[in-house]
Amino acid sequence: MIRWKFTFDKDEEQEWLNEYARQGWAMTKFCVGVVTFAPCQPGEYVYQIDLLPGKGLWADDYEGYVIFMDEMGVEVVQRWGRWVYLRKRAEDGPFEVYTDVESQLALYRRIRALFLWALVIEICCSISGFSTLARFPEDVFARGLAGFYIVILAVFLRAVLQCTRKIRELECQ
Repeated sequence: MIRWKFTFDKDEEQEWLNEYARQGWAMTKFCVGVVTFAPCQPGEYVYQIDLLPGKGLWADDYEGYVIFMDEMGVEVVQRWGRWVYLRKRAEDGPFEVYTDVESQLALYRRIRALFLWALVIEICCSISGFSTLARFPEDVFARGLAGFYIVILAVFLRAVLQCTRKIRELECQ
């Protein structure tokens, strides 16, 4: 089964994957919002999503991370840049990658930094689109392109603000 889910909220996506697992569908693959599922026993797996430390899209010591997770009984189902989809058999007990506040803060700070990086790149890319709109305000293509940039900027800004909110909540604990 293939489903489309493109979200910029780790917790929402993680809950979505776990809901499918509770219904008997195991995630097997992810690529740009397209998620492939295969039948499994209902509740067989618990999913977690992680953003590995690194620069840009490149993770630090991915191989060591995979070995460590394997030793913990955790399967790396899919990697997309630094974004990693993990699962563990539910029968093996609770599964949380980050259990203390400091490591959770570090995770959300990494996610926020990634979205800030994407936001800055998007702002740089959108300058040409907005300058085209300024030169040709009646052009339908220029209007559409500017609208597209505004939507993408809003999505990245929302993701940054959501991470900031989660960081503040964790800091208050």
